[in-house]
Amino acid sequence: EHSYRRPSLTLKDLADAMRRPEYRLRKLIHERLGYQNFNAFLHDYRIRDACRQLRDPAMKRVPILTIALSTGYQSVNTFNRGFREVMGMPPSAYRSLGGEEAQELSGKISPQST
Repeated sequence: EHSYRRPSLTLKDLADAMRRPEYRLRKLIHERLGYQNFNAFLHDYRIRDACRQLRDPAMKRVPILTIALSTGYQSVNTFNRGFREVMGMPPSAYRSLGGEEAQELSGKISPQST
């Protein structure tokens, strides 16, 4: 469903959609998946989606702002800062990489990097 794309998604919203108690979802995200918190978990999904879109040749002309908004970020500044933090480069530099190199880099996103 790509719930992570909703800008205002909360842990409660996701727990309700999964029909699970919040505390169980929080525990799953932290203990089983290895994320520090829900926001780190959400950020990971959004960055992965952004990487996929930035690698897609059919989306080469789609502005980075559009990709940022489509993945759930409410501003391009927040997206750029988060992307650079996780990927070590701005989205524009990632987009300019070759397909295999970009694919390899995005495969390294992990709970520890977010």
